[in-house]
Amino acid sequence: MRPEQYTITSSSNVHVSGGRKEEMYAHTTYLNGVRPVPGTHEAIEIWLRSVHDQYAASLYRYALALTCSVEDAQDAVQEVFARISRQPKRFTEVRNVRAYLFAATRNSAYSILRGRKRTEALHEVICADIAAICAPDKRQMSATIIVIREAIAQLSIEQREVLVLKILDQMTFKEIAQTVRAPMNTVAGRYRYGIEKLRKALDTVDNR
Repeated sequence: MRPEQYTITSSSNVHVSGGRKEEMYAHTTYLNGVRPVPGTHEAIEIWLRSVHDQYAASLYRYALALTCSVEDAQDAVQEVFARISRQPKRFTEVRNVRAYLFAATRNSAYSILRGRKRTEALHEVICADIAAICAPDKRQMSATIIVIREAIAQLSIEQREVLVLKILDQMTFKEIAQTVRAPMNTVAGRYRYGIEKLRKALDTVDNR
């Protein structure tokens, strides 16, 4: 039994059971610009819970985009926070919490991917989230989700993750490059290729 269960519904309504809906804050060096008092166990524990509440849902969505598995995405995010809980004081020294968490989630998800051979289609809910942004016309939503899923299925996992981080998490190319550990030009190229695939797919919906 996992201590935390993550669920995801369409249109970015992502929740963590036992917690509140995630709020999308502006990028901060430290969570809300505040760090816990060094050596104060209770303050660190409260701060870590705040970190979890702020980022867990986005991290889960990112892990889901990489693993295409609800269970594996849950495991990836849980492992990130489990490692943090084992060395909480070390985590308080991290200068960019958001960047650290996304990079750690990526590493955890890729570790899971290396341990399995199966491949799966991108989770439909993520396709729905992308569709809601790229084609907000509700009358064509079902068709849009289908073509987006088909288009993204043609992308590599590296191209797919760049699209998710750029479109859904609104990261800059610099932030994505730091997360995926690739040159910014490479990241931009992956995005251009992926977004062109999406554009062509969406054009087929408009022409129906």
